[in-house]
Amino acid sequence: MQTLKEAYTLIREILGEHAEPLESVELVETYRRFFKPEKVRCVLLAESHVFTHDSERQIPILPVPGLPGYPEQYARFVYCLGYGEKHLTESENHPRRDGTPQFWKIFFSCCNPISSPDDFHPILGKTPAEQRVRNKIETLERMKRQGVWLVDASIVALYKDGKKIPGMFEALEASWRSYTRDIVISAQPEHVICIGKGVASVVESDLKKHFSSNYTVLAQPNAFLSSTEHFENYKTYSRICFGQQFSGTAE
Repeated sequence: MQTLKEAYTLIREILGEHAEPLESVELVETYRRFFKPEKVRCVLLAESHVFTHDSERQIPILPVPGLPGYPEQYARFVYCLGYGEKHLTESENHPRRDGTPQFWKIFFSCCNPISSPDDFHPILGKTPAEQRVRNKIETLERMKRQGVWLVDASIVALYKDGKKIPGMFEALEASWRSYTRDIVISAQPEHVICIGKGVASVVESDLKKHFSSNYTVLAQPNAFLSSTEHFENYKTYSRICFGQQFSGTAE
């Protein structure tokens, strides 16, 4: 397996000037490793994080109680609690719009039984900020205890300023072949949930080979589906991860 830097160099040859800075890629990897479970039971295999500019990494994350050693720089990545929580940076440079509530719904589903859209209230905007962050921290800690780990197929951002980066599909393939595939296989999860049909088009042959029927393909949480269909997907996350049903037929 290539190192993160070696894989980045390969991907940068594809993306050129559109490539995210290496320092941002390394910061995202630091967040990802912080929440890696001791024993990985289920991998959530997503597409990529969002492009983090050099200036955005300079935004400090305030100390997070109960998370010693937690990274102190902002990244546009769901494992960064400051992403979508302005009060955790208190910075005038905090982006006006950020955050990914759909992925927080996925995380919450992995840790809780889901029966109604109202179940997501603890980690969404109507809950007071301080309590919401406490709920998010508990969600992340429970995911880690339960062995659920988010991995992006692409180590570099494929979306910048709300737009797809030119060459993103080639970069996704290169990242998976040179780096992320080995990360997922070496983690030896009991189940893999592939998030997005585009990701599945790149990784599914390897998932079939290494995980047989122990993987599931679900639509991205921002896919053009009805609210009912999205909710059924959240229930699937809950059934597989919270219900600890880590075997079954690929979908």
